[in-house]
Parts: sequence; C-alpha cells; structure tokens
Amino acid sequence: MKAVVSMRRPDAHFDSATSVTVVPDSAILRTGRPWFIPPFAPEWRLETVLALRISRLGHCIGAKFADRYFDAITIGVMPRPVPHDTANGLLDAFDGAFITGDWMPLPADRNIEVSTPTTNVSLGPQLDLAPAIIERFSEFATMKMGDIIGLCTFAPMDNPPLDTHWEGGINGTTLLSFNIK
Repeated sequence: MKAVVSMRRPDAHFDSATSVTVVPDSAILRTGRPWFIPPFAPEWRLETVLALRISRLGHCIGAKFADRYFDAITIGVMPRPVPHDTANGLLDAFDGAFITGDWMPLPADRNIEVSTPTTNVSLGPQLDLAPAIIERFSEFATMKMGDIIGLCTFAPMDNPPLDTHWEGGINGTTLLSFNIK
C-alpha cells in the first residue's frame, strides 16, 4: 500500500504540472498512534489530505472507468518540514510521513464536510476530480488494492507544539485522531 498525493489546493486545477508526492507503505502511520516530531527539521507544517482508497488492481485506468476503482474515503495528514526541500525525496519516506484515518463509505450525495483543528470546509466537488487524478497517477504506476490517493491538501497547521491532540473527520464522523509527541 502506497500513498500518492496531489499537492494542490482544493481551488486549484489538476493538470500535469501539479506536484505529486509518493509515500511508501513503511512511512504510513495509522490513526490513534502518536506522531513523533522528527529531529531533522526545526519547524513542521501539518497538511490535511482528502484521500480515497483504491479497491482493485489497475494500470492506465481511463477516467470514465475510474469510479470503479475506489470505494472509501478518509482524511489524512502529511507532516512537511519548513522550509520544504522538494528535491529531497527522503522527506516523503520518513516514519510518519503520512498519517491516515479510518475509512468510511463514500457519501451517496457526494457531500463532504471536513472538520480539522484549524478549519471546517466543504470539499464535495473534489470527488468530481478523482477520475482525472486516478487516470493520471495510473499512467505511471499500477494502482493496487489498499493504495491511497490524496486528492488535495488543505488546512495547514504550522508548528504544532508537543502534546497537541489532532482530530478530524468527515460529515461529523471522527476518522483521524493522534497525539503529537
């Protein structure tokens, strides 16, 4: 299971120039476990990610078929060092580089209200971009069951202090909860 995340804001268009991050499965932290601030950067920014779970194997998935390839939604968090050196791929592979929440079925009405410690935001239109994002990602890598597709990043939290409790959810359901150590 890998996480492939589009590092764009919800109001930005997705295209081939959009920055993408790939996080290996060994760097993914599950909800409920503490995130330990790594010592190699003095400051950190926690980016919230709206994420989908891939439910079947596929490569070069066409946009018109992409809806068949995901079955659940969650939010995640990507801790990023400040300043972030985008040329250093190791910054996407450290332990806890992506923190994932519990999964929930896709809302039938595609209405997505996300709550985080820094904001409450409606992200329903982001699901409409999922087919294009999955199509683009699957051109380069095979999508496997359990892979995570990050649709967008939002609601950054700068320099969270030690012993902060981070909690967020979708449509009133808490999906992600962890402590910062």
